[in-house]
Amino acid sequence: MAKRKICVVVTARPSYSRIRTAMKAIKDHPELELQVVITASALLKRYGKVERYIEADGFHIDARVYMVLEGENLVTSAKTTGLGLMELPTVFDRLKPDIVVTIADRYETLATAIAATYMNIPLAHIQGGEITGNIDEKVRHAITKLADYHLVATQRAHDYVVRMGEHEDSVFVTGCPSIDIADQVKQNPGELINPFKKYGGVGADVDMSNGYLVVMQHPVTSEYEKSREQITETLHAIHELNLPTLWFWPNVDAGSDGTSGPKILSARVTWTSIISTPSVAAAIPG
Repeated sequence: MAKRKICVVVTARPSYSRIRTAMKAIKDHPELELQVVITASALLKRYGKVERYIEADGFHIDARVYMVLEGENLVTSAKTTGLGLMELPTVFDRLKPDIVVTIADRYETLATAIAATYMNIPLAHIQGGEITGNIDEKVRHAITKLADYHLVATQRAHDYVVRMGEHEDSVFVTGCPSIDIADQVKQNPGELINPFKKYGGVGADVDMSNGYLVVMQHPVTSEYEKSREQITETLHAIHELNLPTLWFWPNVDAGSDGTSGPKILSARVTWTSIISTPSVAAAIPG
């Protein structure tokens, strides 16, 4: 009997952290064939170039789709979605998957969902039914209505998806697969001792032995023009705490140039780009 082909589309750093253990399970299953498509910011160096870690983890990449337009604004976000929708159908037509798997709520994920749906390929969506109150929530719910199978993280998310009209038999409470990684780290805490040396980047090394902070701030896409002002306030607050800080580099969204731009340098913070769960940047007040 031919193996069922499961095509996982990884579009960004957090997408890979959420799906990595599921990808391994698919790869190891005797009746399944894993197909891996890497696209969007997962291919870009300044966002960690996730593809190299995917390959290092032993996964074969079946296709790469370059689709991100520079600019980090509302126009480029919309156009990037369109480029993905133009390119992904060609990949799906070549790979002929039995199921496409898409993750969460980003605009690249929406392009994946639309392409699979219009090609009559069953779509499995991870982490539907969650409430975030931004454009991401609209995208997440739109993908829910496009998807055939819903792998949700919580019972509350399950209930939301069912209330949106999806058949209960198609909704499965699986938890977020990234919990598997958290459990692995809990069992082997030594893996977190020095992520800077493991993943490299730009900036000072981080001494984590006496406590540290972890900070993540993405631009609010509905307030993207305020992203520099908002990150500057955060930087001043972190500076006053005077602790080593692991700082997540922002996603490729409208306003991300402001979040990672000149104001950071003027605030005397050094950055290091680290790929973790998801990719992070370490920052220490200078």
